[in-house]
Amino acid sequence: MCPRSARSSVRRWLIGCVPLVLLLPPRPAGAWAIGSQINEDGCHEPITAAALRAVRAELDTAPALTPSRDEAAMIADVVFAPPKDFVHDLAAMTLMLGVRDNDLKGKNPLSSLELIQVHGSPTTQPEHCIRSSADDGADGDRAALVACRAFIVATATAALDGLDGNGRVDATNRIPFTLYVTIRGEIKPALPLFYLKIGAAMHALEDGFPHTYRTSDGMQVTVVLNWIDLVNGTYDEPRDGPPHRAELDRCWDGDPTIHRNYLLATQAATELLHAALDPTLDREHKIAQFDAVATKYLTYRPGCTFENQWCSSEEALVTNSVTGCSAGGSGGLALWGALGGLGVMFAWRRRRESTAAGLLAVGAALVLTAVTSTPARAGEPPAPTAPVDSRPAVKVPAEAGTPVGNEPGRDTKTPTVTEVAAVRADKRLGSPLGFAVAIGGAVDRPAAAVAFGLRFRLTEAWIVGLDAGWNPWITTSPMSYHTGVATVAAALILRFPMRFDRVNLRTSLHLGTATLLYDVYGAPRYSTGPYVALSPLGLDYDLGHAVRIVWDPMEIALPVPLLGQLPLYYEQFRMMIGIQVGG
Repeated sequence: MCPRSARSSVRRWLIGCVPLVLLLPPRPAGAWAIGSQINEDGCHEPITAAALRAVRAELDTAPALTPSRDEAAMIADVVFAPPKDFVHDLAAMTLMLGVRDNDLKGKNPLSSLELIQVHGSPTTQPEHCIRSSADDGADGDRAALVACRAFIVATATAALDGLDGNGRVDATNRIPFTLYVTIRGEIKPALPLFYLKIGAAMHALEDGFPHTYRTSDGMQVTVVLNWIDLVNGTYDEPRDGPPHRAELDRCWDGDPTIHRNYLLATQAATELLHAALDPTLDREHKIAQFDAVATKYLTYRPGCTFENQWCSSEEALVTNSVTGCSAGGSGGLALWGALGGLGVMFAWRRRRESTAAGLLAVGAALVLTAVTSTPARAGEPPAPTAPVDSRPAVKVPAEAGTPVGNEPGRDTKTPTVTEVAAVRADKRLGSPLGFAVAIGGAVDRPAAAVAFGLRFRLTEAWIVGLDAGWNPWITTSPMSYHTGVATVAAALILRFPMRFDRVNLRTSLHLGTATLLYDVYGAPRYSTGPYVALSPLGLDYDLGHAVRIVWDPMEIALPVPLLGQLPLYYEQFRMMIGIQVGG
């Protein structure tokens, strides 16, 4: 079964229990799950990794490859958690990327809009060993398996072009490959042909287990499942076969049928990879062995139909009850369960992204609390009071409907002379030269930010400055921290001081440079380019003695440490909070 840990067990329990499937459209039919933000380990990855390790233990035709500096940066940026013994091996990592590509086709694995189009394509169903639109009835089971076996044999045969004359992997025989990574987005590295092609063939063979109903020993197929008609809205079970079942995709589940299929998928993938790398076989015998392996695990046994309830297959009865969850209950309970599950998943994801983000939110709440109240500060002398005017007071008639003592036409009380004097005392500007310190974070493209700057006041409305900052980047699939960029920028601030309130509005613009602090694919460390940040509407709050809390709730930041045909940028919508003294 898939590797487990206390952390991943909790995560998987949440995934199994969240009843969002009751409300959301069907997800892409990926068969065995691939590693992602929700399930970092995946299923295809450990199955394929086990196969490669087993073959390498017997054969020396697939040695490890040391990645270049750029390739190492690519590996560090992949959108899944690869096996730890593979991260310094370009050969093994290329195999991982190849086996994932049937499900991704270079798309962002967290973009359901893009993936639903990949998995809903009528031309790619054989890559997942599942029915195509034309595979109807009992003949459709047989036709789907024939198409799947043909894809496996043809793709594995194409992989043989990546071997040298001695049957060893030729690391120099490479092809362009479209890949989505966390920081760079879409890239097109040249990777060893053999591993990309054999990975795609192994994926289809592995999918042949969760996408079918099987005999009790798991060796023959009784029914092939359907996805394409289900998502196209034309599904008819007697004609199209049983629907794809997400329950069968979860290799971490303790169900014995899933466990059996997982072990058989690992065994089948190992046999296919072994046949491709066996130096004692020539090309024709390798191709014959490909066909033999595909036939061994993807042979059709007729007799199970809609009329006999698909022979009450074990796969049809699989639930995820071992997780302690139940899909039963009323529609109202399902709705609340789904919403609650969504909240749990969102909270879990955001907790992983940055504990600092939560602290910033608390800090923001404290600032807002401070804005709405003005507690007295211990040890300060009382605010100066205006001299008592002994002249008779002149009564000013209030507007109709306005209580006496309130601002005309408003519910707000008119500030007293004492209150106005206290505000004016707190709003004294102090020295024109000052400094500012701020921290913040972004959640759209997760990042943290720290900045220190000098400030010089030209007028009460206009302030200039010079800032130095650090902007570490955070990726969540898997959870990873990157040193990001260092920034140096000039600051221009336009303030809109309030006359009778400690709160002041401001707009801030930062222009400067951003320097990359680590290697990114196609962008070496210390690459330097422009940096811009804009806070269209922020506020500062006068604490007195020329000290202010500064809050920019929506700062748009764009570091571009590398310009050129393929620029590197990391746009962020972030919140910043800090202290300014003087200036």
